[in-house]
Amino acid sequence: MSVLGGALGMGRAQAAKRFTETLTAFYKTTTLDPATGLYEPTEVVLYANVPGRVKFPSLTVSSTEVGAQVPAIQDVHVHVAVGACPNVGVGHLWRVTASTADPSLVSREFRTKGLPQAGQTTAHRFPVSQES
Repeated sequence: MSVLGGALGMGRAQAAKRFTETLTAFYKTTTLDPATGLYEPTEVVLYANVPGRVKFPSLTVSSTEVGAQVPAIQDVHVHVAVGACPNVGVGHLWRVTASTADPSLVSREFRTKGLPQAGQTTAHRFPVSQES
């Protein structure tokens, strides 16, 4: 093992120790209910019981004018182990199912805004926006 590989392994182990949330990664679609003939909303789970962390890097909420509206924006990231959720893409959702650090996070949902950094990282950090 190279020095870089060893350091990266240690960094990833330290990052995993900070994972205080349990997450489910999923997306929503609609399926036809043959009994009613109506389309019903359906969740498709990609990964369940994923150890991770929801991080609000800043308490600062910024305002940016978009058209005639000024939404409040706050950076949020979902951290998971490298390789734990390889098929999560932009638009997919994360639900916090448990938290040992902050019970107020449980049941919150976050939508993936972009893909995480790749390569020599200690954790995959998905930029997300809060949905609920």
